[in-house]
Amino acid sequence: MIVNELIEKLMTFDQDLRVVTPGFDECDLEDVETFQLINVIFHDDKEKFHGGRHKESEEGVPALKIDWQ
Repeated sequence: MIVNELIEKLMTFDQDLRVVTPGFDECDLEDVETFQLINVIFHDDKEKFHGGRHKESEEGVPALKIDWQ
């Protein structure tokens, strides 16, 4: 995906949504392919790490998940 395609896709979503991506142990890179509206419980007070601090949950707030799958 190129920057222009990413911008066009993101313009279709609420511009106030928080954006998340899955935590992982990978060291290489992959192209962005999917955009999914999910609900997330945010744990901003926790220290950042590669596995991710936040949890997907029906009780959470809306967020946009961007992934390569």
